[in-house]
Formats: sequence, structure tokens, C-alpha cells
Amino acid sequence: MIKKIHLLIFIFCTFITSYAHSYEYDCLFEKIKPGVNKKSLEEINVFAYGLASKEGFLSIPVNAEQICKGDLKDINGLVLELMFMKDKLIKVNYINNIPESLILFEIAKKNYKVNFSRNKQQVEQKQSEFYKSSQENSSYFYVLLKDKDKYGERHKEFLEIVSNVAEEKEKIDQFFLNLEEKR
Repeated sequence: MIKKIHLLIFIFCTFITSYAHSYEYDCLFEKIKPGVNKKSLEEINVFAYGLASKEGFLSIPVNAEQICKGDLKDINGLVLELMFMKDKLIKVNYINNIPESLILFEIAKKNYKVNFSRNKQQVEQKQSEFYKSSQENSSYFYVLLKDKDKYGERHKEFLEIVSNVAEEKEKIDQFFLNLEEKR
């Protein structure tokens, strides 16, 4: 009888452990924020090398799978666009192209400790959502675009984190203004 109880406990614990880990992923997103340098990002498998613009800007895409461990199904299709000014990260764009897995709001809250709160009315009416917040030296912008057509509902989710340091912000704005003028 005791052997059966131990066996049941063992099976139950194994089930709970495997179930708990089946939906977990371990990502160090909080390390990817404006102000960090290229070298510190190498610790989490992000290598920022490439041809920079004449102004010293470098933009690189990173798939979340590169920097995460565990069950990656929730972050499948998540892309980060990192923008550096010389050696320093100044802007991070998260783009979630998988509508079934809306995770960027939770990443903002959990990993970056951003004080976003959902607008219940927009959620209930299935409207697009827009939120912004500033803390420390960064601004956070979250967008969930909702679209309904004959194929059903489609969502696209974005999270942008930008440096609030005045000199960097001015250079970023000027860089994008110059890009627009060239078009």
C-alpha cells in the first residue's frame, strides 16, 4: 500500500513538473534595454555586428529563439529589432507576428516592470489598444492592432522601448527624419 502511494506521488509530481515546464520559456528580455552596450548583450547570445550608418547607427534583427530557453511555442515568431548608436543600445522594437500568442503586454509588465494596465472597455469591444509609459531613462509604447475581416480576427502586437536621454532621443529623431527626407 505504501509503495502504491509513493508511486502515485511520484507520478503526480512528475506530471505537475512536466506540465509546469511545458508552458514556460526562459528569456532574459530585461537585459535588452536602452543604455546597455554591445558587449553585455553577448552574454545572452546577441551579437551586434554589421555595417553602421555614417551617423553611427546600427540596426540588427534578433529572433527570440536565439536568446530564450525552454518551451518556445509562445515566443515563436517574436522578432526584436535592436538599434545601436555606436556601442550603446538606444532603441528596442518587439514585433509579434503570431496572433494566437499575445505576449508583449506581459513581457512589458513582467520583464521591464512597466505599469501598464489594460483598458477594459477596449478589450471588451475588441478594439485596438495603445499604451505608453516612461520610467527611468526609457519610454515604453505598447500597441495591439486588431483587425477583423472575412478570414476572422487578426492581431499584430508591438512593444517599443526608446531611450529618454535627451541627446540620444534628439539623434534618433534626426536620424529618422533624414531617412524620411531621402524617400
